[in-house]
Amino acid sequence: MDTFTTFVRDLKKLPAEEKEKIIEEKKTKCICPTCPSYNKCAIVEREKLFCMIGQSFLCISFEEGCKCKECPISKEYGLEYKYYCTRGDEKGQRYLNSVWGSTLE
Repeated sequence: MDTFTTFVRDLKKLPAEEKEKIIEEKKTKCICPTCPSYNKCAIVEREKLFCMIGQSFLCISFEEGCKCKECPISKEYGLEYKYYCTRGDEKGQRYLNSVWGSTLE
């Protein structure tokens, strides 16, 4: 089992308060605000950590560039995808790849 899958499996077992604490800690390492696709709306709404919590709900709808592969979170957990702000989290993109058999590049 890879690092990301193990992390998600272990996170699911935790109480909600502990999950939130871990997510908040991961947000401190997040580089989303340095990405070309990150915009003023995302700053105001404090959207971050798309790789783990999913795509932008309100703000980001255009891909202007991507730094996901440079992110310490991506490296720490061996994330395979990118453009999480518009395409969804790692878990979702892995699922779609398993169903459709291809990746969006």
